[in-house]
Amino acid sequence: MGRYFFHLRDHTDEMLDPDGVELSGIVEACSVALEAARDTLSHDMKNGVLDLRYRIDVEHAVAGLVHSLPFKQAFSVIELD
Repeated sequence: MGRYFFHLRDHTDEMLDPDGVELSGIVEACSVALEAARDTLSHDMKNGVLDLRYRIDVEHAVAGLVHSLPFKQAFSVIELD
């Protein structure tokens, strides 16, 4: 159990999560990060944009950075041959 923060970052900008969320552990935190990335990307796609510069950094209140999820790793692309 612990408090995890989900920060949205790219190479120049960041939106820090000031509150965080109490979660059971790193596995749940990674799942929350994946869901958040996919949610953000789906909203972007509705506007005709897919911005893959961003990532979600997951920080534990005590341990610091425990996971980083680049948006490009949050989905798979299936192309027509």
